[in-house]
Amino acid sequence: MAKLEDDMLGVQGRIGQMTAYTRNGKKYLRVAHTHQPRRLSRKQLMVRERQSHNNALWRALKETDQVYIEGGGGTTYNRFMSLNTASPVPYLGKLQYHSGNALLLPNMLLSDGPQKPISYQFDEVDGQLALFTDLTKREVRNDSILLFVLRQKVITHQDWHDQFYLNIEVETLTPDDFTTVPSTLLTPYQNKDGCLVLVGERYADPMMGFGLVRVKDGHASHQRVVTNCTYYERYTTEEALQAAADSYGGLTEAPYLFPE
Repeated sequence: MAKLEDDMLGVQGRIGQMTAYTRNGKKYLRVAHTHQPRRLSRKQLMVRERQSHNNALWRALKETDQVYIEGGGGTTYNRFMSLNTASPVPYLGKLQYHSGNALLLPNMLLSDGPQKPISYQFDEVDGQLALFTDLTKREVRNDSILLFVLRQKVITHQDWHDQFYLNIEVETLTPDDFTTVPSTLLTPYQNKDGCLVLVGERYADPMMGFGLVRVKDGHASHQRVVTNCTYYERYTTEEALQAAADSYGGLTEAPYLFPE
């Protein structure tokens, strides 16, 4: 709002977006607020939603105090953000991120470094789902093998959106934590000592995910999450995309933040 000199304006009232008026014998000019929220294109929405969710995942990972992401010339945060693009993009919109909510996604980045990666996948032992690895007994004895255990927690409300949280815990494994499957069993992970397998009811839990990380001399292996959790899929639909877009004011075909 500006104050005008007496001889600058001889009118009162509104002219376009401007309103001239007199108060206490002084003339003022007010300009109406004309800002309109800029809408996102579909591609811009995808970029924003991935970045927002990655931020939530980064916060959950940092809470473990077991962050093994090597910067590669930049910060560990920037490295995590640039590498964590293999997972599906969940469309949550503005509302969901107010409390740092995060979803359990397949292929989420856990660690990045120069150590030899560990291969692992779900398979069955005696009809029970287990985590098969390509580790040897010698590696488990000589290296620090960490097991990242991720659990998706969901609180459902009848008249409100779900509240979901990602809890991550880290365990240090010993040879006694593994079951040895004889090498006579056909598995891509068998070796001369057989296949080292992690068994337990939790590996069949549809709301949990896992990752093994090798740490040696302060450096880790490049590892990602494996999970059978499908809860996130409800946020990857076209309906979820449109709901997220509406929370930002809708979609447009004209990009303004990021190049197409």
